[in-house]
Amino acid sequence: MTKKLAKSAISQKRVLDAAAKIFRDFGYAGTTMRVIADEADLKAGSIYYHFKSKDDLISAVLDLGIRAVIDNVKAALENLPDDAPARQRVETAIHAHLSAIIDIGDYTLATRRVFGQVPEAIREKNMRLRNSYAAMWQDILGKAQKRGEFRADANLTLARLFILGALNWTVEWFDPARSSIDQVSRNFSALVVDGLVDKPADAATEMPAAKVKAPLRTARIRAL
Repeated sequence: MTKKLAKSAISQKRVLDAAAKIFRDFGYAGTTMRVIADEADLKAGSIYYHFKSKDDLISAVLDLGIRAVIDNVKAALENLPDDAPARQRVETAIHAHLSAIIDIGDYTLATRRVFGQVPEAIREKNMRLRNSYAAMWQDILGKAQKRGEFRADANLTLARLFILGALNWTVEWFDPARSSIDQVSRNFSALVVDGLVDKPADAATEMPAAKVKAPLRTARIRAL
């Protein structure tokens, strides 16, 4: 039987959901507590019962977003047998990550928009959570490499940054009417894992490095 949330917890979630949507649309500077209260259909003073300031609120939104992903991935991995191969672990983690960020899309999009705008102390606090999640992925990849399941010469830090950066971008374009999370997860997993496993010697072909024109501007990629 599902445990019912207390009235105060329901009200707090209502505030957080409204805040995530407003931060997503208007950014950190463009958001006020009054606008959030209007979105939550509450009196402005009611918000301060749960959060003392806008900084407390955005910190909660950021933390909730990354914790949802961490908890979902941890739970999915814990359900696997101890001897699960690397491919299964990576596929499971990718699916759990995608499921979480799509489920809390407003929080994910709010984080992408405001992370560089919030005070440094809030960023640093949230980065500790992000770094713990990055360490989870580094552990998954590192153990697979030690067992010989992934190429010994694979740059796992670069692989992790690629995986998390690409996964987090999914929320910008995912359309359930065109493909399911399962389909996206399987296709993405195939690209990632097939790039990390050892390839047969006769499949390796030396290709000259292509000359790529440098972009006019370099985009800063943030990964969880």
